Amino acid sequence: MTNFSAEAKVGLFVIIGIVLIGYMSMKVGKLHLSSANGYDVQVLLDSAAGLVEDVSVEIAGVEIGRVRKIQLKDGRAMLTLHIRPDIVLRKDARVMIRTKGILGDKYIEIQPGTPDAPAIEAGGRLVRTVPATDMDTLMNTLGEVAKDIKKLTTAFSNVLGGEKGEASLETIVQNVEEMVTNLNQTIKDNQDQVKRVVDNLAAFSDMLNDVGHQNRENINELLHSARNTATTMASLMVDLQEIAQKINTGRGSIGRLINDDEPIQQLNQVLASLRDITDRINKGQGTLGKLLTEEETIQNLNGTLASLDDITGKINRGEGTIGRLVNDEETVDTLNLTLSRLNDYLEKQETFRTYLDYRGEYLFGQEALKSYVSLRIQPKEDKYYLLQVVDDPSGKESVTKTERTVDGTTTTSKKTRTEFDTLKFSAQVAKRYYDLGLRGGLFESTGGVGLDYYLMDDRLVLTFEAFDFSREKNPHLKAGVDFTPFSYLYITTGFDNFISDEGNDSFFFGAGIHFSDEDIKTLMGSVPLP
Repeated sequence: MTNFSAEAKVGLFVIIGIVLIGYMSMKVGKLHLSSANGYDVQVLLDSAAGLVEDVSVEIAGVEIGRVRKIQLKDGRAMLTLHIRPDIVLRKDARVMIRTKGILGDKYIEIQPGTPDAPAIEAGGRLVRTVPATDMDTLMNTLGEVAKDIKKLTTAFSNVLGGEKGEASLETIVQNVEEMVTNLNQTIKDNQDQVKRVVDNLAAFSDMLNDVGHQNRENINELLHSARNTATTMASLMVDLQEIAQKINTGRGSIGRLINDDEPIQQLNQVLASLRDITDRINKGQGTLGKLLTEEETIQNLNGTLASLDDITGKINRGEGTIGRLVNDEETVDTLNLTLSRLNDYLEKQETFRTYLDYRGEYLFGQEALKSYVSLRIQPKEDKYYLLQVVDDPSGKESVTKTERTVDGTTTTSKKTRTEFDTLKFSAQVAKRYYDLGLRGGLFESTGGVGLDYYLMDDRLVLTFEAFDFSREKNPHLKAGVDFTPFSYLYITTGFDNFISDEGNDSFFFGAGIHFSDEDIKTLMGSVPLP
């Protein structure tokens, strides 16, 4: 492998660092590293056509946030909205896609909901949405209406068009004219009779009017009762129709009893069994038969009931443990507090995760394998503790200083000893801010810091570590990339100790395997025990 000077290596590292910092600035610059700058909510839409990420989220025309992410979930569009911290959204808020103008950009409009509704928490989901009506849907609807109008005009044209249609229309007009003429003549010939009928109808109307005025309250009550009766009868008929339909289709107990022979046979068997049981009881057979016929059994039963009565009396008087538990409120409160604390402890245990990891890195410069065994304890999603045992082929160096004074002159000598069979240990604390992770603590038995940047849903991780800061030599710098193509396996590559002034710089390539606590439980549960 070609050896570079220390200056060239430092320059290469600075260039790579500038590129990484610039890329992470563009990615992280759009994010807020503190939850005080807002919170995220999610909403599920049937379609997000025309909507892009980072568009505004508005209430009454005022921007209150941005669309952070658009992704597909179960055939629907899942939107992640980042809302300002001073904005409170209610759970009954309505979400819709709006367009600025006829052909303008699309954005998210939120109707905040009623003040009495509970506020939605960070990471919650808005469930009330309004389907978006875009220009394509409107044009398709207008096209269908135009097709229906065209069919209607075509039908009129087929009926009334041509000589037959005109003849039919002329015949209809002539029939109407004849009917009007005949009706006119009939009214003229019977004018006196029509007048008498009209007079009779007028007199009958006056009589009904008088009756109505005199019995207005009774008529109103009668009409109200008739209306209620009609409503009740309609509801009853609907219920009877549903019941009859269920019975005809064999649904429910009565439907199965009428349409299926098997329930009837089972009912007959049950009745026969009951008849047999009553016969045996009457003959004094079995426990229940003896209970009803033998006097000694009845006396024992009476004694048992008396003991139960004595026990319930003590409980009612607050005697004994159960009595205090039932009657003493302090005991009940203490028990409830204990159960509540136990429940809180179990909930914390459910969020507590543990991961076991092994990785091996082949150092091409030293032609040796460097091994890591790691235990990661993660109490929260954005925080974890890392314990690590490292088998380093370069060994562990120890420097011994010796001072000697001869004739007033003091000389200092250093002796360096390397132990190749000694293991190194790491103990780190890590905190994650969105896609950026920071680590600090012991790195291979020396103090140091680390930086991790997560990509591709955490499948690709860029890492940088700096540790072993000593005055006698350059610090130990390491940069690498971890890629996880499968659930449990990952590969790693990079440069280790690339500014070393002792010739320990090396390119490495390796792989690793990791398991969670649930995976370990599954594996241990499948191992047969003697």
